[in-house]
Amino acid sequence: MHVVRLAPWIVLVGACTPAIEVPASGPPDGGWQTGSYAIEHDGRRRTFLLDVPDDLQPGAPLVLVIHGYTGQATDLRDYTGFDAISKEHGFVAVYPQGTRDARGQTFFDVGYDFHTERVDDVGFLRALADRLVVDLEVDADSVFATGHSNGGDMSYVLACQTDAWVRAIAPVSGTMMADNACTPSRRTSVMEVHGTADDITYFEGDPENVDGWGAYLSTNEVMDFWVDQLDLELEETSALPDLDRDDGSTVALTRWSTAVDDEEVRLYLVEDGGHDWPGAWGNGDLQTSEAIWDFFEAHRP
Repeated sequence: MHVVRLAPWIVLVGACTPAIEVPASGPPDGGWQTGSYAIEHDGRRRTFLLDVPDDLQPGAPLVLVIHGYTGQATDLRDYTGFDAISKEHGFVAVYPQGTRDARGQTFFDVGYDFHTERVDDVGFLRALADRLVVDLEVDADSVFATGHSNGGDMSYVLACQTDAWVRAIAPVSGTMMADNACTPSRRTSVMEVHGTADDITYFEGDPENVDGWGAYLSTNEVMDFWVDQLDLELEETSALPDLDRDDGSTVALTRWSTAVDDEEVRLYLVEDGGHDWPGAWGNGDLQTSEAIWDFFEAHRP
């Protein structure tokens, strides 16, 4: 059987979860508020969730939080807890919803081999971010992207654009396709969270395309790519405290940086960790969502 990147709440290949219920297209008369919305892009009605703090200040950051293959924006919002984090720290979080492929599964188009249909997800995410930047007066230079699995892969695709517009990315269980033409136009800092026992997005990659997604890089190869892109040299590794001795895994942080610029690459390596979102399930030593926001906050202009 072909392996699919199942979210933890889905147990059957081909199972369909309900689509987001969208009460209105575009912002209400009072402007964008926390809720569900839709916009038109490339002939498609694209839906998304939005968390807008009540006391949002001009120039606040915007964080795109992108779900995995077969996933739903609603579930991702629930298990990451970014709604509470955005309220606490005063940034806008947006959770775009993927379209459905020929199998009826939700996805973002990063070039998997079995996806013959083409969806302009890069254009959709750019158009969505651009509109929110203008309408909510958030900082166009403080747009960040994170996501799980397929959503993590999509984060890398955004950073690889020749007109890249995300300032930093933080994929979780993400990777880059081996044939991905990555020619980033800006110095984008990267943070990856990845388990060595991930049985969906293999830590060692899949160079021979055994699972049919298409050949993709190992986590170390992905880190090396971005370290080279940023001309980083300084490397340091430290172990996180083993706060949960019953989770069967530990976390080490490796950080590459320079003595001059503030760009960096971070890898939270979860030894014996799976295809998880640490802090939500799996490893209990790392609060992934908080670590992601701390990383983005450190790279605001």
